[in-house]
Amino acid sequence: MSKRIFCLLLAAAALLSGCSPAPVQETSRPVPSPQTRPTTEPLPAFRETTLVDDENCLFRVTAIDPEGSGGYTLNVYLENRTDKNLMFSLDGVSVNGFMCDPYWAAGVSAGMKANETVSFPKEALARNGTGEVTQISFTLTVYDSDDWTAPRLVEEEFTVYPHGAQLAKAYTRTPLATDIVLFDNDDFAMLVTGFDPDNTWGYTMQVYLRNKTDDDLIFSISDAAVNGFLCDPYWAVPVSAGKQCISAVSWLREDFAKNGITRVETLLLPVQVYEEDDLSEGPLLEQTYELKP
Repeated sequence: MSKRIFCLLLAAAALLSGCSPAPVQETSRPVPSPQTRPTTEPLPAFRETTLVDDENCLFRVTAIDPEGSGGYTLNVYLENRTDKNLMFSLDGVSVNGFMCDPYWAAGVSAGMKANETVSFPKEALARNGTGEVTQISFTLTVYDSDDWTAPRLVEEEFTVYPHGAQLAKAYTRTPLATDIVLFDNDDFAMLVTGFDPDNTWGYTMQVYLRNKTDDDLIFSISDAAVNGFLCDPYWAVPVSAGKQCISAVSWLREDFAKNGITRVETLLLPVQVYEEDDLSEGPLLEQTYELKP
């Protein structure tokens, strides 16, 4: 299990135990969908890039296919040079500065080699407003797949530049007058950017998150209420240091039906922000907000 997933589960368990009430901030402005600005200028071709090459393993990005069958795709070549079965995984993945997880991991048996693909669905890139992909950052982790307690053979951050580092562009979402700003300080920001009552997952609130710190953070909502009824979306999202994230907070239709909710009039949102590597220290921010969509 990756550190990111472990911390996310740990955070969710801690949050479900409840939090102290906080002052209420009210806002009631409608919002559109988030936007970012793509770039369309021509860029040079990708050059094969080796990220790790040591006595234990090799990890090489051999090619990039912007129109791969699974979406924007990295072709990777792996070697396991040990006598143990290894797992290769990517955590804290971002594209052009926005979190975008390909949910990729690959096992390679002892002494074996493998060709794999890491794909970013077009829908995920579109949701972030990604134009031309110019940088992909992640933590590469390699470990004994039969012994999760063993020391990591690799746990290091890398950035892949599809068209060279000199042409990399980090995007920042352009604020809109209709955004609902829950908070935006020197360390982090959370904006509500839209509501979708008919989303496949249920009633959905779209949010923009920004981590301005040098630490990995977790943004979460716990013990939320809809129209005065406790109705929790069980939402917690990790955002790596210096990165941004477009996310969706969704409520299950069954929970609305159980409480007779047919139209959302008020949302009471207790929001917390934690440092991912030090959850025991309590939240960096803990505030309750009331919205009227």
